[in-house]
Amino acid sequence: MLKGIKDLPGPKGLPLVGTMFDLDLPILHQQIEQWADTYGDVFRLDLPIKNQMVVTRPSMIQAISADRPEGFVRAKKMNTILQEGGVHGVFNAEGEEWRIHRSLVTKGLDVKHQKQFFPHLVSTIERLFEKWKKDAVSGEPFSIQQDLLRFTVDVSVWLAFGYEINTLEQKGGVIQDHMEKIFPTLFKRINDPIPWYRIIRSRESREFDNAVLEINKLVDKFITDAKSKIEQDPELKEHPSNLIQAILVASETESKIGPKEVRGDLLTLLMAGEDTTAHTLNWMIFELASLPDIQRSIRKELDEVLLNDEYIKEYTLNSKLKYIEAVTNESLRFRPVAPIILHEAIRDTVIEGYEIKSGQMILTQHRHSALNDKYFTNAKSFQPERWLKESRCPVHNTDAFTPFGSGPRYCPGRNLAILEIKNVIAMLFKNFEVELVTPANDVKEIMAFTMMASEFKVRLKKKKGGRNLPTNLN
Repeated sequence: MLKGIKDLPGPKGLPLVGTMFDLDLPILHQQIEQWADTYGDVFRLDLPIKNQMVVTRPSMIQAISADRPEGFVRAKKMNTILQEGGVHGVFNAEGEEWRIHRSLVTKGLDVKHQKQFFPHLVSTIERLFEKWKKDAVSGEPFSIQQDLLRFTVDVSVWLAFGYEINTLEQKGGVIQDHMEKIFPTLFKRINDPIPWYRIIRSRESREFDNAVLEINKLVDKFITDAKSKIEQDPELKEHPSNLIQAILVASETESKIGPKEVRGDLLTLLMAGEDTTAHTLNWMIFELASLPDIQRSIRKELDEVLLNDEYIKEYTLNSKLKYIEAVTNESLRFRPVAPIILHEAIRDTVIEGYEIKSGQMILTQHRHSALNDKYFTNAKSFQPERWLKESRCPVHNTDAFTPFGSGPRYCPGRNLAILEIKNVIAMLFKNFEVELVTPANDVKEIMAFTMMASEFKVRLKKKKGGRNLPTNLN
Protein backbone atom coordinates (compact mmCIF):
# COMPACT_ATOMS: atom_id res chain seq x y z
CA MET A 1 0.00 0.00 0.00
CA LEU A 2 1.39 3.37 -1.01
CA LYS A 3 2.07 5.99 1.65
CA GLY A 4 1.45 9.65 0.92
CA ILE A 5 2.67 12.72 2.79
CA LYS A 6 -0.42 12.66 5.05
CA ASP A 7 0.33 9.08 6.13
CA LEU A 8 3.79 9.87 7.49
CA PRO A 9 4.56 10.29 11.19
CA GLY A 10 6.30 13.40 12.47
CA PRO A 11 6.59 15.89 15.31
CA LYS A 12 3.32 17.44 16.40
CA GLY A 13 3.06 21.15 15.80
CA LEU A 14 0.46 23.80 16.50
CA PRO A 15 -2.73 24.42 14.51
CA LEU A 16 -2.15 26.44 11.31
CA VAL A 17 1.58 27.04 11.90
CA GLY A 18 2.60 23.41 12.44
CA THR A 19 6.24 22.99 13.49
CA MET A 20 7.31 26.39 12.14
CA PHE A 21 8.22 27.74 15.57
CA ASP A 22 9.94 24.50 16.59
CA LEU A 23 12.60 24.83 13.90
CA ASP A 24 15.92 26.14 15.19
CA LEU A 25 17.85 26.92 12.00
CA PRO A 26 21.41 26.93 13.42
CA ILE A 27 20.87 23.34 14.63
CA LEU A 28 18.28 22.22 12.07
CA HIS A 29 20.45 19.30 10.92
CA GLN A 30 20.64 18.02 14.51
CA GLN A 31 16.89 18.41 14.99
CA ILE A 32 16.34 16.31 11.88
CA GLU A 33 18.59 13.61 13.33
CA GLN A 34 16.71 13.59 16.63
CA TRP A 35 13.33 13.39 14.87
CA ALA A 36 14.61 10.60 12.60
CA ASP A 37 15.56 8.62 15.72
CA THR A 38 11.96 9.02 16.93
CA TYR A 39 9.87 8.85 13.75
CA GLY A 40 12.03 6.82 11.39
CA ASP A 41 14.04 7.56 8.26
CA VAL A 42 11.03 9.00 6.35
CA PHE A 43 8.78 11.45 8.19
CA ARG A 44 6.77 14.65 7.80
CA LEU A 45 7.23 18.22 8.97
CA ASP A 46 3.98 20.19 9.17
CA LEU A 47 4.57 23.71 7.85
CA PRO A 48 2.10 26.56 7.22
CA ILE A 49 2.03 26.50 3.42
CA LYS A 50 3.04 22.97 2.46
CA ASN A 51 4.06 19.90 4.48
CA GLN A 52 7.60 18.75 3.92
CA MET A 53 8.85 15.19 3.53
CA VAL A 54 12.13 14.45 5.33
CA VAL A 55 14.31 11.55 4.15
CA THR A 56 17.43 10.13 5.78
CA ARG A 57 17.26 6.64 4.20
CA PRO A 58 20.30 6.21 1.91
CA SER A 59 18.55 4.19 -0.81
CA MET A 60 15.84 6.84 -1.17
CA ILE A 61 18.37 9.67 -1.18
CA GLN A 62 20.27 7.86 -3.94
CA ALA A 63 17.03 7.42 -5.94
CA ILE A 64 16.12 11.10 -5.60
CA SER A 65 19.66 12.16 -6.56
CA ALA A 66 19.68 9.85 -9.59
CA ASP A 67 16.37 11.31 -10.84
CA ARG A 68 17.76 14.81 -11.26
CA PRO A 69 17.05 16.95 -13.13
CA GLU A 70 14.16 15.06 -14.78
CA GLY A 71 12.22 14.18 -11.62
CA PHE A 72 13.61 16.48 -8.93
CA VAL A 73 15.17 19.92 -8.85
CA ARG A 74 16.52 22.13 -6.12
CA ALA A 75 13.60 23.80 -4.38
CA LYS A 76 12.30 26.62 -6.58
CA LYS A 77 12.21 28.93 -3.58
CA MET A 78 15.92 28.23 -3.05
CA ASN A 79 16.66 28.99 -6.68
CA THR A 80 14.78 32.30 -6.51
CA ILE A 81 16.65 33.38 -3.39
CA LEU A 82 20.03 32.31 -4.77
CA GLN A 83 19.40 34.28 -7.96
CA GLU A 84 18.50 37.33 -5.86
CA GLY A 85 21.96 36.92 -4.33
CA GLY A 86 23.58 36.82 -7.76
CA VAL A 87 24.07 33.04 -7.93
CA HIS A 88 22.90 31.74 -11.29
CA GLY A 89 25.25 29.00 -12.41
CA VAL A 90 26.01 25.31 -12.19
CA PHE A 91 24.80 25.04 -8.57
CA ASN A 92 21.22 26.06 -9.21
CA ALA A 93 20.75 25.71 -12.97
CA GLU A 94 18.45 22.91 -14.14
CA GLY A 95 17.81 20.84 -17.25
CA GLU A 96 19.75 21.55 -20.44
CA GLU A 97 21.05 24.81 -19.01
CA TRP A 98 22.64 22.85 -16.14
CA ARG A 99 24.28 20.41 -18.56
CA ILE A 100 25.99 23.28 -20.36
CA HIS A 101 27.22 24.85 -17.13
CA ARG A 102 28.31 21.47 -15.77
CA SER A 103 30.38 20.70 -18.86
CA LEU A 104 32.23 24.01 -18.61
CA VAL A 105 32.94 23.82 -14.90
CA THR A 106 33.97 20.15 -15.01
CA LYS A 107 36.53 20.85 -17.73
CA GLY A 108 38.00 23.64 -15.64
CA LEU A 109 38.39 21.32 -12.66
CA ASP A 110 39.73 18.21 -14.40
CA VAL A 111 43.08 16.52 -13.67
CA LYS A 112 44.82 18.32 -16.53
CA HIS A 113 43.98 21.72 -15.06
CA GLN A 114 44.80 20.54 -11.54
CA LYS A 115 48.31 19.59 -12.66
CA GLN A 116 48.76 22.96 -14.37
CA PHE A 117 47.46 24.70 -11.26
CA PHE A 118 49.46 22.65 -8.71
CA PRO A 119 52.57 24.89 -8.62
CA HIS A 120 50.36 27.77 -7.52
CA LEU A 121 48.79 25.58 -4.83
CA VAL A 122 52.31 24.82 -3.60
CA SER A 123 53.16 28.52 -3.37
CA THR A 124 49.93 29.18 -1.44
CA ILE A 125 50.76 26.30 0.93
CA GLU A 126 54.18 27.88 1.43
CA ARG A 127 52.60 31.20 2.44
CA LEU A 128 50.37 29.36 4.92
CA PHE A 129 53.43 27.49 6.21
CA GLU A 130 55.30 30.76 6.80
CA LYS A 131 52.32 32.19 8.65
CA TRP A 132 52.00 29.12 10.89
CA LYS A 133 55.74 29.13 11.64
CA LYS A 134 55.28 32.59 13.11
CA ASP A 135 52.29 31.40 15.13
CA ALA A 136 54.34 28.48 16.46
CA VAL A 137 57.18 30.77 17.50
CA SER A 138 54.81 33.21 19.25
CA GLY A 139 52.89 30.41 21.00
CA GLU A 140 49.75 32.55 21.00
CA PRO A 141 46.35 30.86 20.52
CA PHE A 142 44.58 31.84 17.30
CA SER A 143 41.53 30.99 15.17
CA ILE A 144 42.83 28.61 12.53
CA GLN A 145 39.51 28.81 10.71
CA GLN A 146 40.30 32.34 9.51
CA ASP A 147 43.58 31.18 7.99
CA LEU A 148 41.81 28.30 6.25
CA LEU A 149 39.17 30.60 4.79
CA ARG A 150 41.86 32.89 3.45
CA PHE A 151 43.85 29.98 2.06
CA THR A 152 40.88 28.50 0.20
CA VAL A 153 39.77 31.82 -1.26
CA ASP A 154 43.32 32.41 -2.53
CA VAL A 155 43.22 28.99 -4.19
CA SER A 156 39.72 29.49 -5.64
CA VAL A 157 40.45 32.96 -7.03
CA TRP A 158 43.61 31.77 -8.77
CA LEU A 159 41.97 28.66 -10.20
CA ALA A 160 38.87 30.50 -11.43
CA PHE A 161 40.35 33.84 -12.42
CA GLY A 162 44.12 33.41 -12.71
CA TYR A 163 44.45 36.24 -10.20
CA GLU A 164 46.85 36.40 -7.25
CA ILE A 165 44.70 37.87 -4.47
CA ASN A 166 46.89 36.76 -1.51
CA THR A 167 44.48 37.34 1.37
CA LEU A 168 46.73 35.23 3.65
CA GLU A 169 49.09 38.16 4.04
CA GLN A 170 46.40 40.80 4.48
CA LYS A 171 45.29 42.01 7.90
CA GLY A 172 41.64 42.83 7.29
CA GLY A 173 39.05 44.19 4.91
CA VAL A 174 39.51 41.24 2.59
CA ILE A 175 36.95 39.40 0.51
CA GLN A 176 35.96 37.12 3.41
CA ASP A 177 34.52 40.09 5.27
CA HIS A 178 31.84 40.18 2.57
CA MET A 179 31.55 36.46 1.89
CA GLU A 180 30.90 35.50 5.51
CA LYS A 181 27.67 37.56 5.39
CA ILE A 182 26.26 35.77 2.33
CA PHE A 183 25.76 32.10 3.20
CA PRO A 184 24.10 32.54 6.63
CA THR A 185 21.64 35.06 5.19
CA LEU A 186 20.82 32.84 2.21
CA PHE A 187 20.19 29.88 4.54
CA LYS A 188 17.90 31.93 6.76
CA ARG A 189 15.90 33.27 3.80
CA ILE A 190 15.51 29.82 2.25
CA ASN A 191 14.11 28.39 5.48
CA ASP A 192 11.96 31.33 6.62
CA PRO A 193 8.30 30.46 5.87
CA ILE A 194 7.57 34.18 5.42
CA PRO A 195 9.97 36.35 3.33
CA TRP A 196 10.35 39.06 5.96
CA TYR A 197 13.43 40.46 4.22
CA ARG A 198 11.21 41.69 1.38
CA ILE A 199 9.03 43.56 3.84
CA ILE A 200 11.47 44.82 6.48
CA ARG A 201 14.88 46.20 5.49
CA SER A 202 16.89 45.09 8.52
CA ARG A 203 20.56 45.76 9.17
CA GLU A 204 21.24 42.14 8.18
CA SER A 205 19.55 42.70 4.81
CA ARG A 206 21.52 45.89 4.16
CA GLU A 207 24.81 44.17 5.02
CA PHE A 208 23.90 41.25 2.77
CA ASP A 209 23.06 43.53 -0.15
CA ASN A 210 26.33 45.41 0.29
CA ALA A 211 28.30 42.16 0.48
CA VAL A 212 26.71 40.86 -2.74
CA LEU A 213 27.40 44.20 -4.43
CA GLU A 214 31.09 44.18 -3.44
CA ILE A 215 31.61 40.54 -4.43
CA ASN A 216 29.96 41.17 -7.80
CA LYS A 217 32.18 44.22 -8.34
CA LEU A 218 35.21 42.02 -7.77
CA VAL A 219 33.95 39.29 -10.10
CA ASP A 220 33.12 41.90 -12.75
CA LYS A 221 36.66 43.24 -12.52
CA PHE A 222 38.04 39.75 -13.07
CA ILE A 223 35.72 39.30 -16.08
CA THR A 224 36.84 42.61 -17.61
CA ASP A 225 40.51 41.74 -17.14
CA ALA A 226 40.00 38.26 -18.65
CA LYS A 227 38.21 39.68 -21.70
CA SER A 228 41.10 42.08 -22.21
CA LYS A 229 43.65 39.25 -22.07
CA ILE A 230 41.67 37.20 -24.60
CA GLU A 231 41.51 40.19 -26.97
CA GLN A 232 45.27 40.71 -26.64
CA ASP A 233 46.09 37.02 -27.07
CA PRO A 234 43.67 35.26 -29.51
CA GLU A 235 45.48 31.97 -28.78
CA LEU A 236 43.58 31.88 -25.49
CA LYS A 237 40.38 31.23 -27.43
CA GLU A 238 41.79 27.85 -28.42
CA HIS A 239 43.66 27.16 -25.19
CA PRO A 240 42.16 29.07 -22.24
CA SER A 241 44.49 29.13 -19.24
CA ASN A 242 41.84 29.24 -16.51
CA LEU A 243 38.15 28.73 -15.88
CA ILE A 244 37.03 32.31 -16.49
CA GLN A 245 38.62 32.34 -19.94
CA ALA A 246 37.01 28.98 -20.82
CA ILE A 247 33.57 30.23 -19.78
CA LEU A 248 33.94 33.53 -21.62
CA VAL A 249 35.03 31.77 -24.83
CA ALA A 250 32.08 29.38 -24.58
CA SER A 251 29.65 32.23 -23.96
CA GLU A 252 30.49 33.63 -27.41
CA THR A 253 28.99 30.57 -29.12
CA GLU A 254 26.52 29.27 -26.52
CA SER A 255 23.35 31.36 -26.43
CA LYS A 256 22.36 30.11 -22.97
CA ILE A 257 25.57 31.41 -21.37
CA GLY A 258 25.12 35.17 -21.06
CA PRO A 259 26.76 37.75 -18.74
CA LYS A 260 24.48 36.78 -15.83
CA GLU A 261 25.36 33.09 -16.18
CA VAL A 262 29.10 33.79 -16.54
CA ARG A 263 29.06 35.80 -13.34
CA GLY A 264 26.89 33.18 -11.62
CA ASP A 265 29.24 30.28 -12.37
CA LEU A 266 32.27 32.22 -11.20
CA LEU A 267 30.52 33.47 -8.08
CA THR A 268 29.42 29.90 -7.30
CA LEU A 269 32.95 28.55 -7.62
CA LEU A 270 34.33 31.36 -5.52
CA MET A 271 31.84 30.96 -2.67
CA ALA A 272 31.55 27.16 -2.68
CA GLY A 273 35.28 26.58 -3.11
CA GLU A 274 36.13 28.87 -0.23
CA ASP A 275 33.43 27.92 2.24
CA THR A 276 33.05 24.14 2.01
CA THR A 277 36.73 23.23 1.82
CA ALA A 278 37.74 25.61 4.62
CA HIS A 279 35.07 24.28 6.97
CA THR A 280 35.97 20.67 6.13
CA LEU A 281 39.61 21.39 7.00
CA ASN A 282 38.56 23.18 10.16
CA TRP A 283 36.51 20.17 11.31
CA MET A 284 39.37 17.79 10.48
CA ILE A 285 41.84 19.76 12.56
CA PHE A 286 39.34 19.93 15.42
CA GLU A 287 38.85 16.15 15.35
CA LEU A 288 42.55 15.30 14.98
CA ALA A 289 43.65 17.59 17.81
CA SER A 290 42.27 15.06 20.31
CA LEU A 291 43.34 11.89 18.44
CA PRO A 292 47.10 11.46 19.00
CA ASP A 293 47.20 7.88 17.66
CA ILE A 294 45.76 8.99 14.33
CA GLN A 295 48.17 11.93 14.23
CA ARG A 296 51.07 9.48 14.64
CA SER A 297 49.78 7.38 11.74
CA ILE A 298 49.52 10.52 9.60
CA ARG A 299 53.10 11.52 10.45
CA LYS A 300 54.37 8.01 9.71
CA GLU A 301 52.88 8.17 6.23
CA LEU A 302 54.22 11.69 5.69
CA ASP A 303 57.76 10.71 6.75
CA GLU A 304 57.67 7.83 4.26
CA VAL A 305 56.26 9.89 1.37
CA LEU A 306 57.68 13.40 1.88
CA LEU A 307 60.98 12.39 3.48
CA ASN A 308 62.59 15.69 4.57
CA ASP A 309 60.28 18.04 2.66
CA GLU A 310 58.02 20.27 4.78
CA TYR A 311 55.07 19.96 2.39
CA ILE A 312 54.04 18.29 -0.87
CA LYS A 313 56.07 19.69 -3.74
CA GLU A 314 55.30 17.16 -6.49
CA TYR A 315 51.79 16.52 -7.77
CA THR A 316 52.32 12.75 -8.05
CA LEU A 317 52.92 12.44 -4.30
CA ASN A 318 49.28 13.28 -3.56
CA SER A 319 48.12 9.85 -4.73
CA LYS A 320 50.47 8.17 -2.23
CA LEU A 321 48.81 9.74 0.82
CA LYS A 322 46.25 6.95 1.25
CA TYR A 323 45.94 7.28 5.01
CA ILE A 324 45.36 11.04 4.90
CA GLU A 325 42.65 10.46 2.30
CA ALA A 326 41.07 7.88 4.63
CA VAL A 327 41.16 10.40 7.48
CA THR A 328 39.50 12.93 5.16
CA ASN A 329 36.69 10.51 4.34
CA GLU A 330 36.15 9.67 7.99
CA SER A 331 36.03 13.34 8.94
CA LEU A 332 33.50 13.96 6.16
CA ARG A 333 31.41 11.07 7.47
CA PHE A 334 31.33 12.67 10.92
CA ARG A 335 31.10 16.32 9.88
CA PRO A 336 29.73 16.72 6.35
CA VAL A 337 29.58 20.44 5.70
CA ALA A 338 26.48 20.04 3.49
CA PRO A 339 24.27 17.72 5.58
CA ILE A 340 20.97 19.09 4.25
CA ILE A 341 19.65 19.43 0.69
CA LEU A 342 16.20 20.73 -0.22
CA HIS A 343 14.54 19.19 -3.29
CA GLU A 344 11.26 19.69 -5.12
CA ALA A 345 9.50 17.01 -7.17
CA ILE A 346 8.52 18.17 -10.67
CA ARG A 347 6.50 15.07 -11.56
CA ASP A 348 4.52 12.41 -9.71
CA THR A 349 6.60 9.41 -8.74
CA VAL A 350 6.81 6.49 -6.32
CA ILE A 351 9.98 5.59 -4.41
CA GLU A 352 10.10 2.52 -2.17
CA GLY A 353 6.35 2.62 -1.58
CA TYR A 354 6.14 6.36 -0.91
CA GLU A 355 3.93 8.38 -3.22
CA ILE A 356 5.49 11.72 -4.09
CA LYS A 357 3.35 14.28 -5.90
CA SER A 358 4.64 16.98 -8.21
CA GLY A 359 5.48 20.08 -6.15
CA GLN A 360 6.29 18.09 -2.99
CA MET A 361 9.19 19.53 -1.01
CA ILE A 362 11.69 16.94 0.22
CA LEU A 363 14.49 17.61 2.67
CA THR A 364 17.27 15.02 2.59
CA GLN A 365 19.60 14.76 5.58
CA HIS A 366 22.92 13.12 4.74
CA ARG A 367 24.59 12.41 8.08
CA HIS A 368 22.02 10.52 10.12
CA SER A 369 22.56 7.23 8.27
CA ALA A 370 26.34 7.69 8.04
CA LEU A 371 26.51 7.50 11.85
CA ASN A 372 24.22 4.48 12.07
CA ASP A 373 25.59 0.97 12.77
CA LYS A 374 23.17 -0.34 10.15
CA TYR A 375 25.40 1.19 7.48
CA PHE A 376 28.87 1.37 9.07
CA THR A 377 30.50 -0.88 11.67
CA ASN A 378 30.97 1.00 14.98
CA ALA A 379 29.55 4.02 13.18
CA LYS A 380 30.09 6.49 16.03
CA SER A 381 33.77 5.59 16.34
CA PHE A 382 36.30 7.66 14.36
CA GLN A 383 38.14 4.93 12.43
CA PRO A 384 39.97 6.10 9.26
CA GLU A 385 41.11 2.51 8.63
CA ARG A 386 37.58 1.62 7.54
CA TRP A 387 38.36 3.43 4.25
CA LEU A 388 41.48 1.35 3.51
CA LYS A 389 40.94 -1.77 1.42
CA GLU A 390 43.15 -3.92 3.60
CA SER A 391 41.20 -3.11 6.78
CA ARG A 392 37.66 -2.51 5.49
CA CYS A 393 35.01 -3.04 8.19
CA PRO A 394 32.33 -5.75 7.77
CA VAL A 395 29.57 -3.17 7.32
CA HIS A 396 30.56 -0.41 4.91
CA ASN A 397 27.65 0.94 2.87
CA THR A 398 28.94 3.82 0.77
CA ASP A 399 25.39 4.70 -0.28
CA ALA A 400 25.19 6.25 3.20
CA PHE A 401 28.26 8.39 2.54
CA THR A 402 27.28 11.37 0.41
CA PRO A 403 29.24 14.45 1.56
CA PHE A 404 29.62 15.54 -2.08
CA GLY A 405 26.13 14.50 -3.10
CA SER A 406 25.47 11.71 -5.62
CA GLY A 407 23.94 11.09 -8.99
CA PRO A 408 24.32 13.52 -11.91
CA ARG A 409 24.68 16.48 -9.52
CA TYR A 410 27.71 14.99 -7.75
CA CYS A 411 29.98 17.91 -6.77
CA PRO A 412 32.41 18.64 -9.64
CA GLY A 413 34.85 20.23 -7.20
CA ARG A 414 35.33 17.05 -5.12
CA ASN A 415 38.81 16.21 -6.44
CA LEU A 416 40.05 19.77 -6.05
CA ALA A 417 38.75 19.86 -2.47
CA ILE A 418 40.54 16.59 -1.62
CA LEU A 419 43.72 17.94 -3.22
CA GLU A 420 43.62 21.09 -1.09
CA ILE A 421 42.80 19.11 2.06
CA LYS A 422 45.69 16.67 1.57
CA ASN A 423 48.17 19.48 1.05
CA VAL A 424 47.11 21.49 4.10
CA ILE A 425 46.92 18.47 6.43
CA ALA A 426 50.27 17.16 5.17
CA MET A 427 52.01 20.48 5.79
CA LEU A 428 50.39 20.97 9.19
CA PHE A 429 51.19 17.58 10.72
CA LYS A 430 54.60 17.21 9.07
CA ASN A 431 55.80 20.31 10.90
CA PHE A 432 53.58 21.13 13.86
CA GLU A 433 51.80 19.78 16.88
CA VAL A 434 48.26 21.11 17.32
CA GLU A 435 46.84 21.88 20.74
CA LEU A 436 43.13 22.62 21.05
CA VAL A 437 42.92 25.62 23.41
CA THR A 438 39.13 25.96 23.41
CA PRO A 439 37.48 23.09 25.35
CA ALA A 440 36.12 20.57 22.84
CA ASN A 441 32.68 20.57 24.48
CA ASP A 442 32.42 24.32 23.85
CA VAL A 443 32.74 23.87 20.07
CA LYS A 444 29.30 23.64 18.46
CA GLU A 445 27.97 22.79 15.03
CA ILE A 446 26.28 25.76 13.36
CA MET A 447 24.12 25.31 10.28
CA ALA A 448 24.36 28.34 8.00
CA PHE A 449 23.91 26.88 4.50
CA THR A 450 27.08 24.94 5.26
CA MET A 451 27.74 23.31 8.63
CA MET A 452 30.55 25.22 10.30
CA ALA A 453 32.16 25.07 13.71
CA SER A 454 31.72 27.78 16.29
CA GLU A 455 34.97 29.64 16.73
CA PHE A 456 37.71 27.74 18.50
CA LYS A 457 41.36 28.49 19.07
CA VAL A 458 44.44 26.35 18.70
CA ARG A 459 48.09 26.68 19.59
CA LEU A 460 50.80 25.41 17.25
CA LYS A 461 54.15 24.04 18.38
CA LYS A 462 57.11 22.82 16.36
CA LYS A 463 56.82 19.06 15.98
CA LYS A 464 59.00 17.17 18.45
CA GLY A 465 62.01 15.71 16.74
CA GLY A 466 61.37 17.79 13.66
CA ARG A 467 63.71 20.17 11.88
CA ASN A 468 64.07 23.71 13.13
CA LEU A 469 61.61 26.10 11.54
CA PRO A 470 63.42 29.44 11.23
CA THR A 471 61.18 32.32 10.36
CA ASN A 472 61.44 36.01 9.81
CA LEU A 473 59.25 37.73 12.39
CA ASN A 474 59.78 41.20 10.97
